[in-house]
Amino acid sequence: MRKFIMSITTVASLSLAAVPILGLTQAANAAEPTARVAYGDLNMADPAQAKIFDARVERAGLDLCRSMMRSGDLAMPVRACVANAHREADIQVARAKHQARPAQAKTVEVAAK
Repeated sequence: MRKFIMSITTVASLSLAAVPILGLTQAANAAEPTARVAYGDLNMADPAQAKIFDARVERAGLDLCRSMMRSGDLAMPVRACVANAHREADIQVARAKHQARPAQAKTVEVAAK
């Protein structure tokens, strides 16, 4: 368990400092609205701090989706849009963790008998 927590901590420190959340329903030529959620200051292995990250994603998703609704660019309920923002953030955090794994593989643990 300790190794798992250490690897998550290492991954969080090596990964991107922010997760962009993409809006999914825009006109083809329009710039895709995004929100950036910082998490470089959080230890994602700590459940309390992971909840802080989730709250940040929720807030950014609500702000983004409500903005899209006001401009007429949202073709789904706000809650569905926010759920998409959460899914996108989860995917990007998982991708950052996966990309950080090769950096961890460069270390070797040796034990003497």
